[in-house]
Amino acid sequence: MGKACAFSMDPFPSSKSAQSELFEGGYYSIADGETFSIAKLLKLEEDIVHVRIYKQHFSQRPRSIDPTLLTLGKVTDEDGFGMGHLPLRLGAFKARKPMFVTYSEVKPEELEGYELWKESSGGVWE
Repeated sequence: MGKACAFSMDPFPSSKSAQSELFEGGYYSIADGETFSIAKLLKLEEDIVHVRIYKQHFSQRPRSIDPTLLTLGKVTDEDGFGMGHLPLRLGAFKARKPMFVTYSEVKPEELEGYELWKESSGGVWE
């Protein structure tokens, strides 16, 4: 597996804080307004997470998913679209209350957006 970063999060508003961990290749359900979506952690850096956000939304936090059924969609899709690469500060990602769902190895094609970002920004996040 990839790099890991331990942090405390509260997956359910009524529960006490539980120790969890972020790692590359992990799929996490995340709060998205009144619904939940799925983010795959592509790259974990010191204070930045690079994620892929899928277009599917769920009315309740999913406890399991089939990654093969997740799609990014297109901007023209009437039911919305995802993002192939989104760099976020670690704190911003944690604010979405990520909860681990499953894991699959990060494929080179999933890192294309990250590589473009890294080249264009010099890997620097201000």
